Amino acid sequence: MHILETPRLILRPPSHSDELLLHELHSDPFVVNAMRNGVYPTIEQSKAALLQFINHWQHNRFGLWMVFVKAEGQARKFAGCCGLMCIGTYLAEDPNYLPEDPNNVEIVTCLHLATSGKGIAVEAGRAVVQFAFEHLKLEKVNAFVRQNNTRSLIKNLKIGFFYVGDVISKNGTRRRRLEVSPITATKADNLLVFGYTDPETIRNQ
Repeated sequence: MHILETPRLILRPPSHSDELLLHELHSDPFVVNAMRNGVYPTIEQSKAALLQFINHWQHNRFGLWMVFVKAEGQARKFAGCCGLMCIGTYLAEDPNYLPEDPNNVEIVTCLHLATSGKGIAVEAGRAVVQFAFEHLKLEKVNAFVRQNNTRSLIKNLKIGFFYVGDVISKNGTRRRRLEVSPITATKADNLLVFGYTDPETIRNQ
């Protein structure tokens, strides 16, 4: 696993101790309306989501990072999550991708309303995409955006994504499909990548 650091942010893999952070994020009215169709999660649902994210890291070389805004060089304020997921693992957007395709990966971003409009999603997204190309050696990363989500569309365009067509997800929702490649991606400013081992994993060994 890896930690990513940009001028303003620290991104680290999720830990079992992040239950309350994730539940508060998923309970943010902005997130509930944007990603959960107005349905607030139970604490058990948030715990199950966190376990899913941790397991994704364990079975792949990537996953969602917990995003923190730095203060005096240290991670301070939790902003939300941003990272890479195998298509169908989290959002189940496109049923037409083959599971064995190594590029069967999408970017997922979920941030608190308080952090929106500050460029944090773009900064985190550029770091995640750069990691995908330089460390995972992917040829592309996908994004799936609700048709009325102008904020997400603009954010992805700033990262270097471009529109390739619409898809119908498994729940019947039409979304814009975008892709980014190493050629079109906008690199993060001064990205640092560090190896990381969850302290809880070490304690439980």
